[in-house]
Amino acid sequence: MVGTQRFQWRSTLPFSREDVFAWHTRPGAFARLNPPWRPVQVVSSSETIAAGAHVTIRLPLVLGLTIPWRLTHTAYEPPTMFRDEQLSGPFRSWRHTHSFLSEHDKETNMLDEIEYQLPTGAVAADLLLQRELKRLFAFRHSILAADLTLHSRWKDKPRQTILIAGASGFIGQALRAFLTTAGHSVRTLVRRSPLHKDEHFWDPRAGILDTSAFAGVTAVINLCGENIATKRWTPKRKIAIEQSRIAPTRLIAQTIAALSQPPQVFISASGAGYYGDTGEVSVNETSPAGSDFLAEVCARWEQEASALQTGGCRTVQLRLGMVLNAAGGALAKMLPPFLCGLGGRLGTGTQYVSWIGLEDLLGIFEHSLFTNTLSGPVNCSAPASCTNHELTTTLGRVLKRPTIIPAPSFALKAIFGEMSTILLSSSRLIPQKLLESGYSFLHSDLEQCLRFECGRLLIP
Repeated sequence: MVGTQRFQWRSTLPFSREDVFAWHTRPGAFARLNPPWRPVQVVSSSETIAAGAHVTIRLPLVLGLTIPWRLTHTAYEPPTMFRDEQLSGPFRSWRHTHSFLSEHDKETNMLDEIEYQLPTGAVAADLLLQRELKRLFAFRHSILAADLTLHSRWKDKPRQTILIAGASGFIGQALRAFLTTAGHSVRTLVRRSPLHKDEHFWDPRAGILDTSAFAGVTAVINLCGENIATKRWTPKRKIAIEQSRIAPTRLIAQTIAALSQPPQVFISASGAGYYGDTGEVSVNETSPAGSDFLAEVCARWEQEASALQTGGCRTVQLRLGMVLNAAGGALAKMLPPFLCGLGGRLGTGTQYVSWIGLEDLLGIFEHSLFTNTLSGPVNCSAPASCTNHELTTTLGRVLKRPTIIPAPSFALKAIFGEMSTILLSSSRLIPQKLLESGYSFLHSDLEQCLRFECGRLLIP
């Protein structure tokens, strides 16, 4: 075709072609490949990559503007290739061929080939597009390799049927997609009318939860809890933060306890805030709780979940550190000012931050499903914490931006009140139980993790 441009990206994966291809066919694959720094919105989908399937997405532009893009799958030859082409959208033409090449059963050469024609008058944008495609496919191949690595650890274990509460947040959405690409079946509890068979209505405030949602379920994951960093902690807000964790956890635990056939494991979220401000002192799962607001909330939260420990259902309480991902949480809030060159340390910058990459957190959830010796509180953080100053300078280096504008402690306290404790308190977790149970981290280096999660991988 006249004016046709080409793009290729390839990598070698230490997994069989059948396993690599199968990952792409499962629910959640597209969501996993969706870049967190600029996610596209799926409008409609046939939820298959077979020939004749259609998908309509909206591509993000600027200032919240989007553009529709309709694609159809035109070829499907498992386990060697599949292809999608544009029906309508931003390009004059677009054809993307995914090839899976293998010389033996323990390695796959993954090749993405794209042929496209830009709209008339947009040829000058090709350099920018090629750069963005490199960034996108470096991330896609890396996320594929990460998922396959994590899933391979449990490949020989039976697939699970998992019920998730709180699946609408950025962790919940990523976890659902991650688990389905492993071949697990996932159901969700929703507070609106269910839209399909895998959704089940509940109302924690009213104590409504249909036990049919638990039929055949082998594991329950609880991620419920309002965001603690969106508003000042007024007395009313503090009650909402606490009740959004206590009431759902209590209802789930009570419902499981009453089942004649309970799930094998209940995994409930908690937070690093359990320990309060620990200064320079490192803490493991045996360390005592703190005495501030968040510590008291986490203690009550865990108490509701731990009631099941004597009921035949193994219970795991994951004390989450700062989860690093461009789609949500603290990092998503940090990116806009840092990209504008307005980043800087918070307070003195000497306070410790217990962090964990989203991909490792997802791996820990799956690790918790299958590790029968793991129970009770579990610290979820990378083996080495960092100071706020180290986090600031590392993120600036990854984004290639200066980090010279500090936020003084007095200013943060004036603006956020008591909520400023989540910015200024020190947290230095040791993931002792995870290490002792054999979990191997994908990202234990802060810069490596930030590059992965922000789509800033070093591209040759």
